[in-house]
Amino acid sequence: MKATERLYHLLRSYDDSDVSMQQFYAVWCEGIAVEEALSILDADPDSGVPDSFGGWGSGSDGSGGGGLLVGTTGAWLVLIGDYRCTEDEILCALSQPDRPTLAISWDLHGANELKYARAGELITTIDICDTNYRSGSDPAALDPYLHDLRFNIDEHIPGEPMVDPRESFTSAMIAIGRMVGADLDKDWLDATHTSYAVRADSEW
Repeated sequence: MKATERLYHLLRSYDDSDVSMQQFYAVWCEGIAVEEALSILDADPDSGVPDSFGGWGSGSDGSGGGGLLVGTTGAWLVLIGDYRCTEDEILCALSQPDRPTLAISWDLHGANELKYARAGELITTIDICDTNYRSGSDPAALDPYLHDLRFNIDEHIPGEPMVDPRESFTSAMIAIGRMVGADLDKDWLDATHTSYAVRADSEW
């Protein structure tokens, strides 16, 4: 395993059934109360049960009925769910009135994005496999956290190996860890958090 791909392989290791990690969706929001986040995500607060990432779902994306896994790292609330938790409107709602909110959206057959919202506005969206594709009110806002990280899978730099998407994913996770102050590491993934049910027909 390459060190530059370590966080991809760490998350991937929680599901022996997959050759590759098909999906992963997570959000970090600073200073929000659990109850408010659950309301925005339309999760049932009475359904909460102790859980860990390893036991939460059958897949590395939490598939298998877990709904929403909620924990904390420092002052940040961490939410792991399906694609709906990383939708633009959800991130903007979580970020109000003035809360930094980060998200990673990873889909082996779809969009792979790093997002940053604050004060109800989507500040930055970056394609983590090609950072030339970016949007938002300030597309360069996360650049201070991207230094020394490699993302672009089609970029060839003489003397360096090509970037694999697993490195792109790990780089995005490292960038989030730099802003949050801690990586989503094995200790966090193995620790006890809380899972909540989300209605399957919920319109987030």
